[in-house]
Amino acid sequence: MKLNIISHPYYGSSIINLLTQEVLIIWGENDQIFPVQMAHELKEVISNNKAKLELIKKASHAPQMEKPREFNDIILNFLQESP
Repeated sequence: MKLNIISHPYYGSSIINLLTQEVLIIWGENDQIFPVQMAHELKEVISNNKAKLELIKKASHAPQMEKPREFNDIILNFLQESP
């Protein structure tokens, strides 16, 4: 499965490039619905190196439910590091 760039009828096929803020991507490394390769592709698509990718080991499609403490720690660390 290949990541299709997020599109919008008004903005065109690359609205994801409009992001200017830091972006946190949290992905379960065993996700069978959206394979982890898609997370890496998404990180590459976001311009200006503003994306941080965090993979949660032994988690699949719902890491927020499967590993809630680790998920929350990732978010808290990201928020504390952000300007």
